[in-house]
Amino acid sequence: ETISHLACHALRRGRGGSSSMAALLAPGRVPCDGTAGVIWLAVGVMSSPSHDRQRVAVRSTWGRSHIAAVLPCFLVGKLVKRTPRAPWDKRHAREAAEPDGGPKGELSPNPAAHALALEHAQFGDVLVLDGSAEIHQGGTSGLKTLTWWRHVRDRLPNAQWVGKCDDDTLVNVPRLMMRLPPVDRAEPRSLFGTIKWGCYSDKRLKWESSWRDWRCGRTQFARSRAPGEPANLSATYEGPYELALGWFFAMPRRMALLLADCAYANRFHERALHATREPFLRKEDDPLNGFWLYKCLREKGMPPVQPLPSMREPEAHNMACISSRGLYRRPSNASIAVHFLKTVSAMRYVAATLRAKRQPAIAVPPSRRCCSRMVWPSERAQHPLEACERLLSAEEMEAERAIDAAAERNRLGRTPRGHEA
Repeated sequence: ETISHLACHALRRGRGGSSSMAALLAPGRVPCDGTAGVIWLAVGVMSSPSHDRQRVAVRSTWGRSHIAAVLPCFLVGKLVKRTPRAPWDKRHAREAAEPDGGPKGELSPNPAAHALALEHAQFGDVLVLDGSAEIHQGGTSGLKTLTWWRHVRDRLPNAQWVGKCDDDTLVNVPRLMMRLPPVDRAEPRSLFGTIKWGCYSDKRLKWESSWRDWRCGRTQFARSRAPGEPANLSATYEGPYELALGWFFAMPRRMALLLADCAYANRFHERALHATREPFLRKEDDPLNGFWLYKCLREKGMPPVQPLPSMREPEAHNMACISSRGLYRRPSNASIAVHFLKTVSAMRYVAATLRAKRQPAIAVPPSRRCCSRMVWPSERAQHPLEACERLLSAEEMEAERAIDAAAERNRLGRTPRGHEA
């Protein structure tokens, strides 16, 4: 049986999954460095050096909830690229006036390398891959994506589906298992996620939103010209092509291999990594990966991607406590990817909410007070932990008390002597 079948059977039986995979992953480490074991889904979780709490949040919720099926690996850049602000950014001139003339695309080793190595030694899930880089201004760096596809090719030979997501996304694994077909029944160029259309310019390293029969280069931005840019860049936009948003997407392993081996994608990555003048690659990794698929399939003389039915707003959305409609909404039975969860407590709340919804016999009505406390740090102190006691397990309640106690110790430590409450 495939690991997806094993995992689904295990879920129905109420157990965690196949004993062989559980033994491989126990007690705390996971085999992100490489394994020949069969993995239903390997997920590259886009992270940053300072996002250690986000990594804790993933590990304590969906990242270790179905170890027989899903292998999440955090992607952090080995280098840091000092990238200037875009020519059309109002802060560009001020940055260029800095004493050293501002960033010029310099590369340097990641200063957090030692701390990341220690974290990886403990958990086995932090990948600092050769050729990957963070952008010093922050945000999701597209200079890590191709290195993940290469790693899958070289170190995870039996991963069936391969995905990517943000470290502030909770993936509802049981719901995802219902949505993704067995890989041997999927179309050969499948792409699963929130599907959009776009056009991309590799002369500008920017994209524009589009549709299947729209002309590329049509938007006002595409037709604009920033100081120092060549004329007529709107003519360099290619497409339109289909892409998946980065809060979560997945594709069969063969598609990851296509990208890892693609001459165009590798040239693009090296040019962007070592760029010392415009155009610089900044944060648009989602449309870039879709563009690589578009170009690499054409390079092989193959038709475009074959998206599976797109995740709609009830299935993939940002977090909200009140609304049940739109892009920002409460998690529900339909949720597959819940995004914009910036703390351990927020991720824990969503995981507990989805767990309760899978157990209709135990009715737990939504609590706005509990949600506000757990999800939004600015409102945590306004609502007591007891607002969550019907939702959270005893272990989770204890973990939340520990967070409160640590916050109180930190508050008292900052209080000037003689002014303690």
